[in-house]
Order: sequence, then structure tokens, then C-alpha cells
Amino acid sequence: MTSNREIEKLFDQWNPNKVKAGDRVQVNIDTINPYPARVVGLDIDLKNEKVYANLRLLSERKNCPIRVDVADCYVAWEIFKGHL
Repeated sequence: MTSNREIEKLFDQWNPNKVKAGDRVQVNIDTINPYPARVVGLDIDLKNEKVYANLRLLSERKNCPIRVDVADCYVAWEIFKGHL
């Protein structure tokens, strides 16, 4: 069983770009041109040692994933003021 303190350390380790819920990000995946999105939530996957970002797309583009590895997200704008 993993403690909350250990989970927080792993979260910080696997989230190199310090992305938070509410941030507007630029998602850069190798197979798709970069696209803008807003992070609506973050999930930690202990088995695969990754943090996933759940996204809301800010563009009308098709075929863009809405759940991506947080390491592929780069903060483009600061967090919404309502989330402070």
C-alpha cells in the first residue's frame, strides 16, 4: 500500500512540467501537430508510472486525444482565476 505522502512525491516526479488542473496547455504529441487544451483533471497511474491529463479541447480540430501523458503538456497560460 502506498501512502499519500509517497503518492505526492511520485506525482511531482512524474509531472515534469508542473501542470495543474485548470491550466491551459499546448499539447505536443509526435504524431499530431500541437493543439491547445485546458486540463480538467489529473490521474496518476502507479502501475505504468505516469500521470495523465484529462483535457477539454480549445479548438475544433478532430482526432485529438483528450487523455494524454502530462509530460506532453506545456503550460501556455496561467491557471483560471476561479481555480485559485
